[in-house]
Amino acid sequence: MKIIRTLLALMMGLMTAAADLNGICKPSSVPGNKNDWIVLKEMTPGCWTDFITKDSMEVHILKLLLSPGTNPIFNLNLTGANPSILIITSPSTQDFHVLLSDNPSVILYVTNGTSIKFIRPTTVEPVQKQVATSAEGDSGLLKWATDEFTGVTSFTTVRDPMTITFTRIKDSHLPTSCDLQLELPSKKTLIELNTSSSDLKSCYNEHPGEKLHIINIPDDVRIRNVSVHLSSESCDKVVLRGPPDTQWKIHTNHEIRLLSNNHIFFNNLLMSPRFAILDDLEDITNKAFSYFQSTSVTSYSVIHLNISAVQLWIGKITSSTASPEVEHTTSASSSSPSPLQMQLYSSPDYTSPLDASSKVHSNKRVYAEISIQTLGSISLSIKVRSCRVHSMLLEKNMPFKEETCSNKNCPKRLSFSFELLQDLPSTSWELECAVQLCHEKIKFCLNETKVKRNLQVIKSYMPSPNQCFEFGLSAVLGIAFGGFMIGVLLIGVLWFIKIRTAYEGRVGESSCNKPRDDLPLEIR
Repeated sequence: MKIIRTLLALMMGLMTAAADLNGICKPSSVPGNKNDWIVLKEMTPGCWTDFITKDSMEVHILKLLLSPGTNPIFNLNLTGANPSILIITSPSTQDFHVLLSDNPSVILYVTNGTSIKFIRPTTVEPVQKQVATSAEGDSGLLKWATDEFTGVTSFTTVRDPMTITFTRIKDSHLPTSCDLQLELPSKKTLIELNTSSSDLKSCYNEHPGEKLHIINIPDDVRIRNVSVHLSSESCDKVVLRGPPDTQWKIHTNHEIRLLSNNHIFFNNLLMSPRFAILDDLEDITNKAFSYFQSTSVTSYSVIHLNISAVQLWIGKITSSTASPEVEHTTSASSSSPSPLQMQLYSSPDYTSPLDASSKVHSNKRVYAEISIQTLGSISLSIKVRSCRVHSMLLEKNMPFKEETCSNKNCPKRLSFSFELLQDLPSTSWELECAVQLCHEKIKFCLNETKVKRNLQVIKSYMPSPNQCFEFGLSAVLGIAFGGFMIGVLLIGVLWFIKIRTAYEGRVGESSCNKPRDDLPLEIR
């Protein structure tokens, strides 16, 4: 009996361990704080107005924040901006390395203590201004800009930028004065952002039945206001766990069951904390399983972003469930002018460059070098994602081969074969490659950009393996005439033979019928 009890206890322990292992997934870092089931957006101080100076210039302030361990390198695209004054500031003492797509109608200002270095040579010289001490902060900088330029068009705070693209203002009925308040920077239509923030860890497991989501903010994180948007299709039970004084606001259009150790605003009602929940995975899951009578977790998320307010979207993120702010974060850097250079060569030793007027035979291999000039101590490598060719309405993917190079600082080397263009009508093509610039020492890459090169492709005669002869109209007529003449000659020969044969036959017949005297007489 004791043995049976021991075996039962062992089986129960194994079943419990299996339930614990299968009940919750292991969260991992979410690059950019967004994927197809969860999106985290921080709310930062900012404003947006319709102000324009008397010289028809907009005035924009861009404040850059860096998380610990983040690489200060980003792509700044100003080509689509209106004539503007852009003031860049940051509390960080690190050098920001900027890949700049310039606009001569944009004047750059940099506040004291902020260091901007351009990755490639440029004629832009930022104006250094002694403004806004650290004690005055954002309000001091805003006051200086307002006094200096009589107003401010926008103030935007961006953390860990990868790509910042300024465009033209598309909205109307904007306020006339810049009053700082917490906002989502991606909500502004005059700026498009892509960041490298990774302040979110999460995992998602699809289970049959009701969906249970757990959100945990550790006690050492100072978020105080969390706005949570829940998908109606994939959220039934939600656990919200945070430090004391954290407040949650729920946005959803269906009924859900909630468990939290903090105050929750839901449907204009204030819900008080249900239980004290420790900042511990085991305690969170035990209370969640006990309260909801569940055995599995659909998603488990941990937020490490130290900022006063954030917005969070949970569930399968689609075009119908995602907010306009989330949809608006798509990068537009692919349309910006490329700072890269592509040079074509006719030989694999890269010693015979091809100029713009050179023509390439379709059966010859072409070699290319993609290079970028760096500035300062920063070193970037080039990754080629894809290549293709365009001509009018024609477009084809272009396979390529990466060529090796023994030099330490060698440009990216590729080779192409244009045989696939042999049977196409066009000869003028644009070769375009999508590339990424990446830091060599850390796993960090800028968004894809394009490098292009025009070229002329000459069609080369390439006989088919069957070696079939092709005849034109003149050849066919020549053969037919030759056959006719041969036929005439043959008929002539045959008539000649017939005539000669018939004459000799008649001569032989007359000789046989003539009486012969040398034959003996018949004796009767």
